[in-house]
Amino acid sequence: METPQKKSFKLRLPIVLLLIIGILFLGGCGGKREINELAYMLGMGIDKGKEEGTYLVTMQMAKPKASGGGAAELENWTISIETKSLAAITERVAEAFDKQPFAGTVRVVVLGEDLAEEGINEALDYFQRFYEFRRTIYLLVAKGQAREILNTELRTRQIPSLSLFNTIEGQKGQSAFPVTRLGHYLTVLGRESQNPIIPRVESIRSGEHGLFYADQEAQEILIHESAVFEGGKCVASLSDQETKGCLWLDDEIESRILHKEDGGLKVTAWVLSSKTKYKVENIEGNMGIRFNIKAAVSINEILGKEEQVDIRGWKQFIEELKPLMAQAIQEECEAAVAKSKEQGLDFIGIGRKIEIKNPKYWREIQENWPQGIKDIPVAYDINVKIEHSGLARNSPVSPQENGAKGGSHTLQ
Repeated sequence: METPQKKSFKLRLPIVLLLIIGILFLGGCGGKREINELAYMLGMGIDKGKEEGTYLVTMQMAKPKASGGGAAELENWTISIETKSLAAITERVAEAFDKQPFAGTVRVVVLGEDLAEEGINEALDYFQRFYEFRRTIYLLVAKGQAREILNTELRTRQIPSLSLFNTIEGQKGQSAFPVTRLGHYLTVLGRESQNPIIPRVESIRSGEHGLFYADQEAQEILIHESAVFEGGKCVASLSDQETKGCLWLDDEIESRILHKEDGGLKVTAWVLSSKTKYKVENIEGNMGIRFNIKAAVSINEILGKEEQVDIRGWKQFIEELKPLMAQAIQEECEAAVAKSKEQGLDFIGIGRKIEIKNPKYWREIQENWPQGIKDIPVAYDINVKIEHSGLARNSPVSPQENGAKGGSHTLQ
């Protein structure tokens, strides 16, 4: 049976190849390079080198290869080079490789943990200035070495760079982690009023982080949590809960799963849509920011409610779930704000929001920003609308008419 990954791979590959050919022909004849002379880079990893002042650059290149089934496939060519200058990597590759790397196809750049802590701006300056790289490249920060991420032996046998690209593209409707492109990072970097964040990535084996699969020797690549930057240096890490709080407050939630427990009651809901707005206003005597979040959710599962309910009682019960779901959203937002105040970092963009809504007040506080975020009160107005809340009375674990106790209501 064809796996979803292979299906997605076959759908994307012809587009990538057409893009490559188009780019080459648009360049005219002046700098003409034959297709068979090039190695197409899908991803790059940048780590600190062993020698002081050097980089360890990992280039994940691909070569189209023929397959018996007629489907396009890529041969993985990955090479790591230690260099004092990122601009010199093409020359270094030429010393040991018979293909010239083509950077126009790079989709993902992974930054090593050591490099992130020391500073990434100098490295990213190369990607900004060299014309072949695009500002739409996705950025990730490795837990450990970027080289290890790009050399991961995936259980799907997919090229890691392509797997990362597909994961990022595929989760946009799920809002599981922030999406940071090169251009967005550079834009936020230029603001006094906000700290950039980049999602983190790590290689895991079966059993780690609650993920299990049959091939015990193979690995998976997990994108979760995020890194906060100040002056180009990684200065803090955000948990999954804190990261999701940032997404809510920055109006970046399109759809995701919410889970909330209250006593013995456990509720799981699917966020269908959301919208976050904000006001800069007086909150309890001090100028602060109020977030207004409206979300439509569908209740997927309820566990722990034992009493039998009729249709009228069910409608009342659904109304009682609205503040519970609002509380789940607020807890994630509060976690992000608490971390921001604790660290004295504005990865939520509160300063930027104040700057937009009340420039006069921003000029009063900007000299002490982002440390001044500790003194900014934050309030929330969260409204949850529950849709598709039909009741199925004959679930195997639902309370039965004969009085037998159960623990679940399944929704139609």
